[in-house]
Amino acid sequence: MYWIRRVLFFFGVLLSASSTAIGLYPGNAQADGPAPYNGKLLKQLTDSPKVAAVTLSSYGHYIAGLVRDADGGSRVAVWRTFSPLEAADFLPYRRPEVNWIAWVGEGRLLLSLKEYGLVLYDAHIGRLRPLIENGGPRPFELAPVLLSALPDDPRNILMQWEDPAVPGYPAVYRVNAITGTSEKVMGAWRPIIRWWASPSGEVTLGEGFRGRRQLMFARRADGWEQITDNDYFREAPISVVAMEPGGATAAVISGHDGDTRALWRMDARTGDFLRRLAHQENFDINAAIVDPMNNMVVGATYVEDEREQLIWQPAFENELTEVARTLGARKVELVSKSRDGRVTLFRVRENWRPNRYFLMEEGDRPIVEVAPDMAADQLPRPQKRGVRIALQGKRKKGLGAMHALLSTPEEGSNGKAVVLVHGGPVRRVANSFSPIVSWLTANGYTVLQPNFRGSSGFGEPWRRAGYARWGTDMQDDVRTAAQWMLDAGFADKGSMCVMGGSYGGYAALWSAIKDDDLFECAVSLNGVTSVAHLVKYLETRRFHLLSVPRIKGSLSLRTLQRRSPLNRADLVRLPVLLLHATRDANVPFEQGVQMAKALRAFRKDHEWIVLKGSEHQLRRAEDRRVYFDAAARFLAKHIGAGRR
Repeated sequence: MYWIRRVLFFFGVLLSASSTAIGLYPGNAQADGPAPYNGKLLKQLTDSPKVAAVTLSSYGHYIAGLVRDADGGSRVAVWRTFSPLEAADFLPYRRPEVNWIAWVGEGRLLLSLKEYGLVLYDAHIGRLRPLIENGGPRPFELAPVLLSALPDDPRNILMQWEDPAVPGYPAVYRVNAITGTSEKVMGAWRPIIRWWASPSGEVTLGEGFRGRRQLMFARRADGWEQITDNDYFREAPISVVAMEPGGATAAVISGHDGDTRALWRMDARTGDFLRRLAHQENFDINAAIVDPMNNMVVGATYVEDEREQLIWQPAFENELTEVARTLGARKVELVSKSRDGRVTLFRVRENWRPNRYFLMEEGDRPIVEVAPDMAADQLPRPQKRGVRIALQGKRKKGLGAMHALLSTPEEGSNGKAVVLVHGGPVRRVANSFSPIVSWLTANGYTVLQPNFRGSSGFGEPWRRAGYARWGTDMQDDVRTAAQWMLDAGFADKGSMCVMGGSYGGYAALWSAIKDDDLFECAVSLNGVTSVAHLVKYLETRRFHLLSVPRIKGSLSLRTLQRRSPLNRADLVRLPVLLLHATRDANVPFEQGVQMAKALRAFRKDHEWIVLKGSEHQLRRAEDRRVYFDAAARFLAKHIGAGRR
């Protein structure tokens, strides 16, 4: 029987690649099924936020951010603080073209572009120019990194980019932001791929990799010396999050002293851990909070159901508490502050709308929202809460329960449900704004997002429990989540589907093979269809030993193939909606093409949509619209419209 399946599979692969032969749709196609109930809401949720990634200039005179354009995408804009958005200067760069933006000196915005290197915008005179006329970083080399804006030397900045003398490794350069001239102050050497500098520009720490070993190097009077050596998977790697003033210490995240990752102060000269700054027993610390006035670490963040803050500097915490009280928010986050303390930029996160930004000026002036979006005030507000689900299966000892996020429509659950599986898979879901969740709940579906074994944020044992467990323990957790929905009364039998993107698409396809007793349909966006092919693809990329072992472990090629939906397409028992982006650099487009051919060869009920010119993350609004619309139509077709 196996050889018959293989013959049929290769027959499917050899079908013509034309649109008619394999059922390709253009990028703006709609799937079959009833239309979603609210086209206006579809546009609202798939358009970029009105303003995002807002940042404040050194002395608070300007702000920059990503601003929504007429096509629903976003582009870089710069305008004066406390001025209306209509007065902004729009730069000719859209979000997919930009690596990062940063203020370097008052009124000078530095942009790292994917295709055009470094450019500088001078807000004082409205001038845009290449930062470095000759030389500097080039496309397809290592992306440049800003090491320090050198606040005490505002004409210059400290950066790293690929050293032409040592291809693949970065040198450190001092760049004059006025003239565009650059000077190499430290040449590259293997294996360092990331340099770390203090706020004032002392380069004191280097990070590199040999195979799967993470190495840290410290500066000495006569050179550099290795101070740490950790196996990236078996031991506790170190994540540097901030260099402290003077460069003698660094704030790092490490799990060497327990099951969860904590924030530590590390001696940057010896690698010794000096003090544990923040720790949470059940969740990993994921970031440090730095006071922009003195560059000292004053707090940390972690995610339980939502993002939480641990702050140990009373004055800093009191300011945030007072601003939150004034705004009527549960909490606020400090984004940045001008060097003179005159202007402060805050962010408010809400789980039903995009982030909001607020400016506060010293004195008795009111707090002002940056580019308020009145339309966003009308977005639906799904009810969201974290739940704990007992694990099923044999390999659950000592792991506790699985966390999941449950989102129900405003009018309550009606038995129509979706299990939405996150990608990564070393990521997690949190109680934050998710356009796809808002779309599904607005269409009447209850959504459960499980943080299955292998997800991040819940400690090392939980993360490592997913290593090399694609299609087995991790997949069992998806089934457990679906069974919980039925048992808890949030889903009726015959009224639940599974969805996901990337790894989540893989899980959805696998459920279409083995969980047809629980689900009625499956939706895969840019999903992995062949684990074996994914591993082979990743092995062609740099630092693959930091990713491949997590997927492959010691499994054989045959085992990887047997855990691949592509090789088990004959066993698919559910209708499948398959979407894939043609420029996907994470999961190659060919994975979707081959799965569509296999489903066609085996005459499986499926719909196949090609997102032409799109990338893995669907950065274009029109691609998000195709996905949201197709998913809503497909769900309505197979489990009925969710709205009462």
